[in-house]
Amino acid sequence: MPSSKSFGPDVVPVRSLDARVRKFRGKLFVANASLAFELDEVAEFIFKQVDGVATVRQIGEKVAAQYDISVDEAVADCAEFLTELAASDMVG
Repeated sequence: MPSSKSFGPDVVPVRSLDARVRKFRGKLFVANASLAFELDEVAEFIFKQVDGVATVRQIGEKVAAQYDISVDEAVADCAEFLTELAASDMVG
């Protein structure tokens, strides 16, 4: 059953044990039993920061520094992306 979890700045996301990660032809794919996603460069960067320790805000700060965007925008984008992954049971 898909998660309805929403990710605020203080939430610590964790990768789902059911999520499988594979690099294929230079692209990162995240999949579970029923879905697969090809991650673009930014999504891959965000997904790689999900370590069960860093908050969404901390991940957003890294994204902001890496891609020269505002911290608020990066945190909002991370929260939105992680919420989408949670809906597909890729993170929790």
